[in-house]
Amino acid sequence: MLHGAISPETVFNPLIVARNANPCASEIRIDDEQTRYKRLINCELARQAVPLAHMADRLGMLRTKLHKILRQGAHLSDNLRARLFEQLGIDHTRATIAVSMLQSAAAYHEQAVFLAAEGLKGLYCEAASGRQGEIQVDLRPVIIHTAVGKTYGMLLTHQERVLEASRTLLS
Repeated sequence: MLHGAISPETVFNPLIVARNANPCASEIRIDDEQTRYKRLINCELARQAVPLAHMADRLGMLRTKLHKILRQGAHLSDNLRARLFEQLGIDHTRATIAVSMLQSAAAYHEQAVFLAAEGLKGLYCEAASGRQGEIQVDLRPVIIHTAVGKTYGMLLTHQERVLEASRTLLS
C-alpha cells in the first residue's frame, strides 16, 4: 500500500484498500463477509496442510456437512467459525480487521494487520481495565493518531536495537 494514499481517516476505507491492494492476492471484492471468512479458513487449512476431512473429524461433525459449509455455500454459523478459528489458531481480532474492515481474507497475513490487531487489543485492554487510570476527557482523533505514530516509532527504534544486538552477538 502506498503510504501517501492513506491517512488515519481513510486507512480502513475499502475503496482505497482495493485500489492499493497487493496485485498478487487475487480476490473478488464483491463477495460478502461470510464468504471472506470461509476463504480465510480454507486458506489456513491449505497453508497448514490440514485436510478438510481431518478438520471435520477434529470438530466431531460429518465430513460432507463441513464440505458443504466451507466449499459449497451453506451457512457458516458464528459458533462453527469460532471453533474453526480455535482449531486453526486464527486470531479473531486480526480476522475481523482483515475480513470486515479491509474486506480481504488475504490481508490477514499482512504485518500491518497483525500490528493493528495487537495494538487494538493492548489499547482496549488498558482502557477497559483502567490499570493506569481512566481517560475521562474527550480526545481529538489527531491526538490519538499522533500518540500511536510515536509509539510505532518507538517500536521501530527498539527493533533496530534488537537487530544490532543480534548482529553483535553473532559476530
